[in-house]
Amino acid sequence: MKKYQCLLASLAIVFFLSGCNTLGKKKEETPSSLPTLEPCSENLLNANQSFICIKEQKGTDLIETNIKFGTNSFTLNQQAKEVLDKLYAYLKITGNSGFTIRGYSGKIDSKLIQDPELLVDHDIRLSKNRAISVRDYFADEGLDAENISIKALGYQDPIAPNDSNAHRALNQRVEITVKNRLLEQIDNIESHLKHVKPANYAKFFSNVFLLNTEQVDDIAQIYDSQEKKPTLSVNFKIFANKQYPIKGDGEQSFNIISKPKPLESFNSDTKVYKIGTAKYDYTFKGITALTITNLSREANVGDFVVPNDLVSKPLPENSFRMTSKITANVLEDVMNTNTFSASYNSVLLNKGASSGLKLGAEVIIYEPESRTDGFPIPPKYAGYGFVYRQSDNYSVALIINSVREISKNSMATTIL
Repeated sequence: MKKYQCLLASLAIVFFLSGCNTLGKKKEETPSSLPTLEPCSENLLNANQSFICIKEQKGTDLIETNIKFGTNSFTLNQQAKEVLDKLYAYLKITGNSGFTIRGYSGKIDSKLIQDPELLVDHDIRLSKNRAISVRDYFADEGLDAENISIKALGYQDPIAPNDSNAHRALNQRVEITVKNRLLEQIDNIESHLKHVKPANYAKFFSNVFLLNTEQVDDIAQIYDSQEKKPTLSVNFKIFANKQYPIKGDGEQSFNIISKPKPLESFNSDTKVYKIGTAKYDYTFKGITALTITNLSREANVGDFVVPNDLVSKPLPENSFRMTSKITANVLEDVMNTNTFSASYNSVLLNKGASSGLKLGAEVIIYEPESRTDGFPIPPKYAGYGFVYRQSDNYSVALIINSVREISKNSMATTIL
């Protein structure tokens, strides 16, 4: 019996120690990309939920974060944590480390507490605890708490009158304001960017398509040709291992593509290269017969085909500026992955449809802030372009004007 008691005690100690390590562990990983931030709107500023937004103004823009709390509570709910995670990602990537957390409360009259000083003390203490809970959350994520100051402001600076529970809920908050150090302010840069007709630049589009999981399921592999040769040529009849439905008059066009290549390990989006084109002939018992109409590079049995309308989405008549701020990393030049990019090259961005980026959206390319020998080097404008292909998590943008080389260290944003 004593032997089992000793074993249980040992297991309990091991569990306790491992639990302590887990609880005390900080998040060291730097987020891979900047979060998508909406501009501050009147509806957002008056919302009863936590939010983060960009306040545009003359000079440096501000990032406003507002965390809401329940009555007499300083506990963060899940929605508040999601907002703080976005701010954490921004702070880690841009290097902003020192800021102030301002805690507030809603003014409430109490029949039990008649002493006004006690009510003030209660409001100050509650607002302080709210600021501390936010600071502790950042500290657990890995930020240095010594660079984070707090202010307990009680029911000062109300954003709504304290005349109802709904209004008081808006005042029960924590506010964080940080300067948008993402880009140096380039005078009138956006006013000099002109909308363009994407159709005029189609000859510069790359032979690269981005596919979502569902689109990958719609591709078919070439398993044979009528000519019985492994290397394929124009006018060869080829056979793909999928029966595509007949559309309209049957004049359906296809792209011949390479094997889908995963873009990242943590999502299922893929990249394929266009090899040529083919036209639909007929389908029979689970196969589709096609005739090759054009080839830009060597094609072989084992390559794939995909319907043209699946990958060639129509672009807007004109490029346009988005009203929401979406910032992405430049991952590579999609055709020449080991070189720098310039005007009329295409670059791969790590934001796509799921982040709200749209086809035809204009993006500004820049080199982010860096440091050399301990001295800060401000961001540098590099050029601009527009998005012309995308999947759920990635986009391809054509650079239509550049003033410097664009590398894997570059970034793209929809709003300065």
